[in-house]
Amino acid sequence: MIYLAGFNQFNVFNQFNLPRSMLLFSRNINGSLRFAAWQISEGEAFFRDDLPLTAEETTEFERHQHPVRRLEWLAGRWLLHRMTGRTERLAIGKSPYSKPFFIGAPQLQCSLSHSQGTVAALLSEQTCGCDIQVLVEKITRIAPKFMRPDEFEWVDQDEPAQRFEIIHLFWTAKEAMYKAHGLKELDFREHLFIEPFEWHTDDLMNTTGRIRKGNLTVDYQLYMGLFSGDDQSFVWTIAVEKDKTIA
Repeated sequence: MIYLAGFNQFNVFNQFNLPRSMLLFSRNINGSLRFAAWQISEGEAFFRDDLPLTAEETTEFERHQHPVRRLEWLAGRWLLHRMTGRTERLAIGKSPYSKPFFIGAPQLQCSLSHSQGTVAALLSEQTCGCDIQVLVEKITRIAPKFMRPDEFEWVDQDEPAQRFEIIHLFWTAKEAMYKAHGLKELDFREHLFIEPFEWHTDDLMNTTGRIRKGNLTVDYQLYMGLFSGDDQSFVWTIAVEKDKTIA
């Protein structure tokens, strides 16, 4: 496990007497990306007691009616707050296209993701996005909606178990780029591209992703991994903007 600079389990979590087991993993990638995942086992009160919300945030939170989604909303923002290492929480706003940002620290970028009771949070000074996805059969069934024939042709060269994981990675990679871009009207099949990569389940992978739409091209560095736990496994991707051109 790679601990985040200024954010290791002992210093940040144990001083609050929190169970270590709920922090699934944390990574500091290239000294500039802070990424962590948390498995929710707590109730709403646990997060609300330690998460002062603005009026706007409270209104957004109360729109969620499903108990799991309410917990994911709270837990993601609680985790993000802990990762900043600040005593006073930075309120989170949303762009017109729902991209989260810190109202009091615009130079600090962030991203959030959730999947079936697990949340992930990302901090960076670069334009970024993250996504996690628990391994489920549904993703393979809907894959034709976000993968092109040439992508299937490449993925089909792998063994069935790896193929299953890589299809999930395509989903998280395209979701992470979509979140980093922060604008709507992107077709996952037509506008988002991923360079082939060699997949190793026990290592940090990286490749290049690209958004290409009309005269706009945006390149991203993609970092990807697999978490295997006792109860569930998920893949994750971080997208960091490298270059943007408008022809």
